[in-house]
Amino acid sequence: MRICRKETSFKYKSRRSPRYSANKCKSLKKIGNDGKLYKSVPNKRGVYRWIKVNKNNDTNKISLKSLKNMASRYQLTTSGTKKQIAKRLILLRSRNLKVKDRKYLYNIL
Repeated sequence: MRICRKETSFKYKSRRSPRYSANKCKSLKKIGNDGKLYKSVPNKRGVYRWIKVNKNNDTNKISLKSLKNMASRYQLTTSGTKKQIAKRLILLRSRNLKVKDRKYLYNIL
């Protein structure tokens, strides 16, 4: 059984991610040497790597297609990036937007 221990070699001290081996700390969250939060996540071969944890993951859950549908529902132009479409929707009178739609838009911006 592997134990999640702080490593002291130069390799672990000089990098941005935590001073722990990701394979020994499977599926754990640790603070990295840069002060940001990391999670140990396996890749397709089963080898664990440190991945930065974003606090605002809701923007990834909203697809461009769903934003375009929302824009067409409020009769706005559907071209552009996620941020551009979200700005257009928010510039629309926000009291006209549904509460659920408003929450999605504020997460993007």
